[in-house]
This record gives sequence, C-alpha cells and structure tokens, in this order.
Amino acid sequence: MKSKIFFIVTALLLGTVSCDHLLEFEPGDVILAEDAIRSADDLQRLLVSNYDVLANLYGGRVQIVNELRGPNFGAPDNSLDFTAVYNRETTFFTGINAGIYTDFYYAIYRSNVVIENFSIVEDLADADRTRLEAEARFIRALCHWGAVKMYAKPFGYSPSNDHAGVPLRLAPSQDPLPRASVREVYDQVLADLEFAAANLPDQNGPYATRMAAESYLAQVHFLMSNHEQSAGYASNVISSGLYSLDGDLDRFETDIINPETIFGIVSQPNDFRSSWFRDNLRSDNTSNPQLAFSEDFAFFMSLSGAADGRSAWYTPGPRALINRFNDKEYFNIPLSHLTLMHLIRAESLGELNQDLSTAIADLNAIRARAYGTGNNEIGSDAMAAEIIAAAREEYRKETVCEGTWIDQLLRRGASGEPIFIRGAPWDCPGVSLQFSNSETTVQGFELNEEGGCL
Repeated sequence: MKSKIFFIVTALLLGTVSCDHLLEFEPGDVILAEDAIRSADDLQRLLVSNYDVLANLYGGRVQIVNELRGPNFGAPDNSLDFTAVYNRETTFFTGINAGIYTDFYYAIYRSNVVIENFSIVEDLADADRTRLEAEARFIRALCHWGAVKMYAKPFGYSPSNDHAGVPLRLAPSQDPLPRASVREVYDQVLADLEFAAANLPDQNGPYATRMAAESYLAQVHFLMSNHEQSAGYASNVISSGLYSLDGDLDRFETDIINPETIFGIVSQPNDFRSSWFRDNLRSDNTSNPQLAFSEDFAFFMSLSGAADGRSAWYTPGPRALINRFNDKEYFNIPLSHLTLMHLIRAESLGELNQDLSTAIADLNAIRARAYGTGNNEIGSDAMAAEIIAAAREEYRKETVCEGTWIDQLLRRGASGEPIFIRGAPWDCPGVSLQFSNSETTVQGFELNEEGGCL
C-alpha cells in the first residue's frame, strides 16, 4: 500500500494562496475578522498562513534549542544565544527564546481567529467548518504543548501538576494573561487533539490528518506516563498501514517523500525551511560548525560500534562533528514519524508489562535497520526492564537532532529517577527557558528562575 504522507508546507508552495490579501499580514499583526475573513476561502487561506508560522518554528529552531537544553550537543562555538541556552542562563533579553515564544503565540492567535469567526461566513458548509476547527485546534495544541515543555517544569513536577505552566489562550485576544497550571495546559492540549482526531479526515492533502492527531496523542500521553493510552494511540497509527519504516536511516529526505513521516515540514530550494539544520549542524561545509555532538553522546554511540549504521551520523574527535545532514542544501523535516511510534509503544508496553512480544518486535524492527537483519536482536524471552532500557537506548539514537530527548529525561526525572543532565539535576534553575520580554509587562506574571545550574 502506498504511504500517504502529509506535510506542513509554506503558503507560497500551495499555489492557491500566493499574493492573497491575508498573507500581507506579518505574523505578529492583529488580524481583524471584518478585514480578513469574508468567505470560506478566506478562512482556509488564514489557516494555511498559520501552518506557515508553525513551519517557521519547527524548521530547526525549536529542535536545536531543545537539543542545547539536553546532553546530546556540546558547547556552541560562538553564538551568544545558543550559549545562553546551553549554559541554562537565558533571560527575557535572549533573542532566540523570545522569538520562539512569540511565534508559538502567533500561531495560537491565528488558530483562535479561525475558530471564533465561523459565524461571519455565510457560505461555510458544516463539514468544512468542522474540518477547519479541527485543523486550527490541532495547531493550537501543538503550540501550547511546545511552549509548556520549553518554558515550564515538566508534567509530574508537582503532585497535582498545579505548578506554573504557560498562558492558555483560547480566544483571539492579546490581552495579558497569567500562567495557567501545567495541568490546565495539558488538559486543553488533550481536548484539542482529541477533537482533531475525531474530526480530521484520513486524507487531507498537505494538512493535518486523523493519524497526525493520534500520533501526537501518543506523544503527549507518553510524557504524562499514561502508558496504556500512549501504547493505544501508537498502535492505531502503526496498524493504519499508511506508513512504513524507511530502509536507509535517513528520514530527512530531499525531493522525495519519506514513507515514515506522519506529519512534518517540506523544504524546497530557497525557502530556507531547513536552513537552521544546514547552517548550524552540517560538518562538510565548514571545518568548525557552530554545533557538534557532546562527548557524552559520542561515547554513548561508540558503545554500539561501527556495526550500528547510525555511527555514520558523527565523526569522532575533539568535537564530535554531526554528519546527519551533510551533502544537503535543503531537506524535509519529519516531526512525527513511524519510528517514534514504535519506540513509544515498545517502552509503554514495557512499563505496563503487557504484550511484550509486540514491544520486542517493535525494537527488533528498528535494530534490524541499524545493524542488519538478525543482528543485535532482543531475545523473545526479554523481560520488561530489558525492553524499557532498549527502547530508551534506541530512542536517544534515533531522535538525535530532533529535539525530543530532553523531554524524555525530564519525564523520567519527574517520575522519580535520579536524572542528571550535563552534571546538573534535571530540575535545576535554567533548564526551562525564560519568557519573552513582552510578558514582563503583565502585572504579577511569574517569570522563571534564572541563574544556571552549577
């Protein structure tokens, strides 16, 4: 069965929206419904422009910043913003974390404009309204979830998760808001994704689909340690038959559709969608790239030896250079993919101590691709603890540079494991990014503690 892949694409790539009056708005502009929305087509175009904001976020910016918060990357070469993140010393003047925060809320704002203005469009069919709301809520969920992971302590940090999260914006307003609790943010993220999963179509061109929503439900529940739900949603995606594991260890493809991608960004020449990866990580276009792997990650990879095909992703040395993106000027960026679903299901089943044969099969499918069929397999009699350890090992390898390993370490720390990240405890001040300077004008807004971790 041919895989059906859906990508976030830029507005200009969609043909039908170039030069439209909606896209004359800069991302931060207030969008007045009476000016911008006159028809069902206008709502669709506004939604498309929102996918564009999402693509600007996840074209490498969010991924790189999250890797700098964790143990996979070493100290940056000379970037002051990267160094502030790496040293856990961001302030509300640090440009990179302020820009990411602002863009998360640009996308949330535009989603809310779509949701709140169906009534002013006379030619909107019920089916189109439902789909548009589902897509807008999908984007809103991804941005609230992305923000709360970067700017707040993780789910599980407090017994009731009543610790400070991020502002929860459910209306198209720029009025100041306090930080909602992490529990409130996660509850809304789940509600939005559940609505999206129930109302998105199976096929939706380049936009969000039912399987995209379910793949994110698997990820969110996994961070909440709701293992039964994470395994169930991951199984739904895996069993859909729409996706297949690629055979060459390269999900970041150029010009072709990777069969694993459930949701991602498509990059083309001159659109700069993957330039954050290209300009900061590639080791073949500079002798001293801005970013390289840490000694810790290089040692971790060396334990597998040259037999592991993923060893080609780095070059050992005083700085362990990153080769994963070499020889590519532009490439597609997967955000949710089939490998992730297999690894989430495997660890979740291990945590539940249920259906271990399925978990073993998930892990051996990943290892067969990396080592060759029949090599380094997990035995059929493996116990739950071995499966969990193997799933975590494969997760770190497979998702390096994708910006999600830090989330797994924080999840485990919040669950009671003695997790240290580059010599500091997982919950030390500075792991969470500081908020944008714009929030300092909100009376009583609780900023994150500053000061690093050493």
